[in-house]
Amino acid sequence: MSSIRLAELHAFIVHFSIALLIMSVVLDVAAIIFRRASLVEGATWALMLGAPMTAFAMLSGWLSEHNTFISAAGHDFLRLHKMTALLATIVFLALFLARFVWLLSRLVAWLLLAFPKSDRLANAQVWLSEKPPQAYVSRLPRGAIVAYLVLALVGAGLLLATGYLGEALVYRFGIGVYSSGALLP
Repeated sequence: MSSIRLAELHAFIVHFSIALLIMSVVLDVAAIIFRRASLVEGATWALMLGAPMTAFAMLSGWLSEHNTFISAAGHDFLRLHKMTALLATIVFLALFLARFVWLLSRLVAWLLLAFPKSDRLANAQVWLSEKPPQAYVSRLPRGAIVAYLVLALVGAGLLLATGYLGEALVYRFGIGVYSSGALLP
């Protein structure tokens, strides 16, 4: 039985994060168009699963880079692929953090329902209700929503560019693929 190589693990992880993050952006835009809170919830779940997975995808890509032969021509594509991946990861982790902060008071309230005898959760809920920053309002200002969506669309563009460059690395330069039953050197 053969083992999974890092390059294969990278391809496995990255496709999940791409799908989840693009779906998050699509659902957020659809939530604005159709005015449906359920679409925001779906976008939240997709972002909460996809953003951390993107960091793992980037880590697996960096690890697999050192175990794979890369031609001289492929190095330029790889450098650009790594740069767009880093920028996309930063954007989506920032969106993740913004949404997490926005939902923190609801998360604490939900946890308090699950664990009603927790003094720490009760204290956290009191603290969040007494000293709420602007992020804890139930309805965000229009400018904050527009800024979030613009950043999400920039992130989606970076993610698509990263995917295109990754495709070029595999299909144009043969990075991390098998050739006639043997690994490329």
